[in-house]
Amino acid sequence: MTDLILTEELELPATKSPRDRWLGIMASMAVAWYIFSLMVFVAMLSLNTNSISSLYTAEQLSYLTVTPFWTKFAHVVSIFSGLIGSAYLLLRRQNAYYWFAACLVALMLIKLDASLRGGFEIMGASLMGISLTEFLIGIYLFWAAYSAKRQGELSTT
Repeated sequence: MTDLILTEELELPATKSPRDRWLGIMASMAVAWYIFSLMVFVAMLSLNTNSISSLYTAEQLSYLTVTPFWTKFAHVVSIFSGLIGSAYLLLRRQNAYYWFAACLVALMLIKLDASLRGGFEIMGASLMGISLTEFLIGIYLFWAAYSAKRQGELSTT
């Protein structure tokens, strides 16, 4: 006599909820944002002195040239941690939350430096607009990763 082995019924894949779709779209847009940020950062590093001097005033050039190393490092950390966090969010991994937290801390350090050295007054509206946009995007992505983590939409593996 053969034993009958009962197996679990096959579960059909669940349809994706609108929230899950939005999380994927948002993560894709975040990856594109941080790739663009990386390209801008590399482009700024590769500009020669003549190109930079035609874009900024003498006071602005002075501000940019004396930027402390820790601020430049925080900028690199914010870009790469945001890019890695976006990739993890796209893959629905809980690590996205921690990477976005690191990105947000780095962004706060950059804003602290700009505030202490008077960067918003020297660089004008362009720095204020870029800073505000970066910060709002960073806060939104951190909140989205936190919310998805709390609701169990992100896996640990």
